Amino acid sequence: MTRLLAEGVGWAVDGRFVLVDVELALQPATLTVLTGENGAGKSSLLEILAGTRTPARGAVKLDGVPLPEIAPAHLARRIARLDHAPGLYLELSALENVRLFHALLHPGTAVLDAAALLTDVGLASRDHMRPVRGFSRGMLQRTALARVLASGADVWLLDEPSTGLDRAGCALLADVLQRVRAQGATILLATHDPALLPLADRRLHLDHGHLQPAQVA
Repeated sequence: MTRLLAEGVGWAVDGRFVLVDVELALQPATLTVLTGENGAGKSSLLEILAGTRTPARGAVKLDGVPLPEIAPAHLARRIARLDHAPGLYLELSALENVRLFHALLHPGTAVLDAAALLTDVGLASRDHMRPVRGFSRGMLQRTALARVLASGADVWLLDEPSTGLDRAGCALLADVLQRVRAQGATILLATHDPALLPLADRRLHLDHGHLQPAQVA
């Protein structure tokens, strides 16, 4: 069954369509890589697929249900996003950020082992309790990735997830993506990073608003 489906999706800015009749079907246990030049509409498409932006035309469905018909709290538990901006609370520690995010998504559940998730993404234990305001860009990205793991979502929409990561961080990211895909997650990631391309089950390219199969060398 198709988990996430875009049907004829269009998005316009100042009367000009940035996305044109996008058709996309994302299946469970697959990883799709989306490429395209800056301004091609990759981020806009991810926001529409997440339900945080309403398309000018067309529809997005999750398990056959249009996104506007799904309660926002339920949608947030099903679809996890990682954007250019990590979106962390700067005065909180990495541990507090991940725990708070999980508690907001899953109220009344057991306290999350956030330390284990932070360790999984390569954040040293000595940094778990530090306010993230003092983190490097790569450390912020690792914390944001741990937060996505904490969501428990089965759809991952990632916008340039390797931003700020060194070689070791990129290797950990690849390991995480392969692990959650094996567990049944549906993953779409937009990237300019050639190191992530071999992970893809399918490569797509946005060109002047049109989605098409990527040319693979």
